[in-house]
Amino acid sequence: MFRKFFAAAVALALVVGGLFADEVKGVFKKYEDGKVTVEVDGKEKTYKVSTDAKVKFKDKEFALTDSFKRYKDGAKITLTVDKDVVTAAKGERPAK
Repeated sequence: MFRKFFAAAVALALVVGGLFADEVKGVFKKYEDGKVTVEVDGKEKTYKVSTDAKVKFKDKEFALTDSFKRYKDGAKITLTVDKDVVTAAKGERPAK
């Protein structure tokens, strides 16, 4: 019985934690000193990037901070932000 309760408590904590994260869609401007700057609705916003965050690409895992170094100014990007800290990011591929 304790195992079921513990599993339910962990699942609840994960779901509730995800509710507080926001998705921010914008245009990538720059990444420096562990912070990413994006333009959202015509205004520039800067967010701190979590050093623990990982990105998965073609069955390999990379640090999120390393992936921001490859973005170019003007790229469309969606950030998952929790308390002004970026925990995940997804870039949009340009249309051909």
